[in-house]
Amino acid sequence: MRYEYTVTQEGGEAEIIKEMSWKKVIKKVLLRYPQFGGWISYFNKKGHLQTRHFRNGKETRKSDV
Repeated sequence: MRYEYTVTQEGGEAEIIKEMSWKKVIKKVLLRYPQFGGWISYFNKKGHLQTRHFRNGKETRKSDV
């Protein structure tokens, strides 16, 4: 797989998922945890850390968290 995504739930449990794209990770996480709350982090192809926040299975903006 191309990227390693770190999925962290609000309780602090973290797991690593390897997938080829962001959309595939979202699909996998939401199938496993329909009301996912937490964040997903990964390093993009230029080496920059990207973090996305979720609450109740929907992505939220950083200012809403």
